Amino acid sequence: MSELIFIRHGQASFGRGDYDALSDRGKEQALLVAQYLLNTGVSFDKAYSGTLKRQVDTAEIILDYLCAHTSGIPELRKLEGLNEYQFEGVIQHYLPIVAGEDDSIHPLIEQFYTDNKSFQLVFDRITTKWLADDTDPDGVEGWSRFKARVEQALRLITAEIDKNSRVIIFSSGGVISTALHLATGMSPYNAIRTGWRLVNTSITKFGYGRSGLVLHTFNSYPHLEYCQSGELITYR
Repeated sequence: MSELIFIRHGQASFGRGDYDALSDRGKEQALLVAQYLLNTGVSFDKAYSGTLKRQVDTAEIILDYLCAHTSGIPELRKLEGLNEYQFEGVIQHYLPIVAGEDDSIHPLIEQFYTDNKSFQLVFDRITTKWLADDTDPDGVEGWSRFKARVEQALRLITAEIDKNSRVIIFSSGGVISTALHLATGMSPYNAIRTGWRLVNTSITKFGYGRSGLVLHTFNSYPHLEYCQSGELITYR
């Protein structure tokens, strides 16, 4: 059985001008992953990432560090199929719909971008709408099409690897959650909600064989826990 090791990108710049840029903390998290992989002797045959800046930069920090300290590190291959879903587009389309259906959440919407609890409560409603919509509204990638492209990316990766290979994949929470859904049969809603607790640079492992994807470990981050610093454990 082959192994697919997903690493979520480091902390991005939520609430700033360019969310897709890694924060300084995100860069530190990526370096800690690299040191952990080196110290634990984890090797891999191929490396993939999405094309988003936060994914690529996380991958390059880790791979550059490993290249400087060991040999045989594969080159990074970038696949658009590993990109995150259109987070901002989903919000912009479904927020007015959610607001129009329930006046009671208007106070939460007023604090949507300033209060984490309000954001999460409203975003839960938005996500429910997105998952239930079979269309691609107003140019926004719908759930069905997002899931299909993640599946296609995984098929491409698994078709390229030899039996008993180990692959490292740098991606985002929605992609990892979709892989969780595919591996376990968990409902899309529960899989996406579970993915909201994915820590930046956490490690999730799947086996891959004749039966398809099999979950091995989910949302592991010993490289951050070892530092005993709660500030390094972030979610956005």
